[in-house]
Amino acid sequence: MIDKSNTLESGEEVDLLVNLIQAEQSERDQDLVGAMTRLTAALAIEPRRADLWVQVGRIFAKMSNWGQAVPALETALQIRPGLPEAQHLLALALYSTGRQEEACTMIDSACRKRNESALWAMRAFIHSHSHRDPIKALEAYQDWGRRFADPLTRKAAPLVVKDRGPRKRLKVGYVTADFREHSVAFFMLPILRHHDPDAVEVHVYSSGRADGVTELIRQCVPHWHDVMHESDEALLARIRADGIDVLVDLSGHTSGHRLLVFARRAAPVQVTWLGFMLPLGMKAMDYRLIGFDSAPRGHEKYYSETLFRLRGMASYAPPEYAPLSEEQPMVRNGYPTLISLNSSAKITDAMLAVWARILHLRPDARLVILVKEFTADAAQANMQPRVEAAGMPLDRVFVLHQQPLNQFMELGHIADVMLDTSPISGGTTTLHALWMGLSIVAMDAERSVDASTALTLRALGGGGEIAQDAESYVQAALRLMDDPQRLQRQRLGARELMRNSFFMDYAGRTAELERAYRLMWLNWLRGDLQARSVGSNVDHWLALAEAPA
Repeated sequence: MIDKSNTLESGEEVDLLVNLIQAEQSERDQDLVGAMTRLTAALAIEPRRADLWVQVGRIFAKMSNWGQAVPALETALQIRPGLPEAQHLLALALYSTGRQEEACTMIDSACRKRNESALWAMRAFIHSHSHRDPIKALEAYQDWGRRFADPLTRKAAPLVVKDRGPRKRLKVGYVTADFREHSVAFFMLPILRHHDPDAVEVHVYSSGRADGVTELIRQCVPHWHDVMHESDEALLARIRADGIDVLVDLSGHTSGHRLLVFARRAAPVQVTWLGFMLPLGMKAMDYRLIGFDSAPRGHEKYYSETLFRLRGMASYAPPEYAPLSEEQPMVRNGYPTLISLNSSAKITDAMLAVWARILHLRPDARLVILVKEFTADAAQANMQPRVEAAGMPLDRVFVLHQQPLNQFMELGHIADVMLDTSPISGGTTTLHALWMGLSIVAMDAERSVDASTALTLRALGGGGEIAQDAESYVQAALRLMDDPQRLQRQRLGARELMRNSFFMDYAGRTAELERAYRLMWLNWLRGDLQARSVGSNVDHWLALAEAPA
């Protein structure tokens, strides 16, 4: 029997999936248990009501109880074949339980019946995360853009820009629903704290719910706008009235995004950053900020945006509560403990088979798998069949349900090595794991979304091992478990390594970002895209902008 304990989901994945079923309210604001009780009573009277079974599936989805959502939605489709609402939710539930090919087929069927933005965005998400072909991912998101974003761009009213000064203090607007306890907040807080008020006037357009982290961020922002309840048209008018020069999307296709405001051309320069690693598929997004290592030359063909390259992808601000256990767990326990911290939607059956091979080759090793279900019972019910099917030793595999961030940051006390996922790897989760002192095994890949952890380890010059295929991944995990001294050195040196890296060079990263905004602005004044990296000579482009016509 798999142990029923604890877990945390990586915030960006949960938010994306919740967005795709249009669950705009927080789970804690809804009486889901009460609603389920009423639905169960209704089904006892009318068990052939497909719409009731859809609502049961929706509630299980909002609880992240995907294993129970699947049979409820399948029942709805047995009663009423081809029901679009049921297909929509079932595709998401299938994807979330590792049944990716079935999810692709189901979402394609749903999209053939309904031309809705969220539905087509979910189609692009499922297809791009189920296959590793970057061109296919681009095409899937361009399908969304052609239907929903690009028509708005063609109809947009002309943008009037009064102040075109090359050296003006730029008005920079950040648009996000994630300035809360979320990965984007961990990246952006140090940037907002270090912006030069003489160089940029910062505005935030927040379209998400607030928490304690929100209040911390608000203190760093001179112009804060709560816009969650504003229509796209109203937000467009507000941003244009504020005279924003550079508008930065921090959400991509995730919960609370305002991409259709960008589609209407809200600002002269529009750029996406951090919130979404895949192409947006829309013509009105001018740039994507990206690290040199994340998208080498030649990767331009994989994106709908012009790539503007920074020295590194993002800054990292660790959570305030992040205790470091200096004692190596395997030394204390007498056996090594592996852990998977990424979203369980990223755990494919092929990945589970690789982990099973590691456990069979190291008979004393334990594996902890964090999943996104909110309760221990749901976590075990949904993951246990997959673990059994992978041939894992059940007495050495422990499934943990979602945990608050503070408890998540304590997991370095119980684990020695983090096993990264493939084809989709960790992002913020990887940085949290390194801050805990964990060594990491990662798989290399071509796309940055697939190789995020590998890129992080290369940038740091340490922190674990990068594998090129499944066999080398297995061997890397075995090598780390065979070397407790190495694990201990990594644990004790990880935080100093990160503090000395560009991830935590906050002043330097912010100055670099402001330089990027200036170059984008100068590009817009000239009407071209010639400056596409922070290595470009700002003085040269300023001189050209100021030269007589």
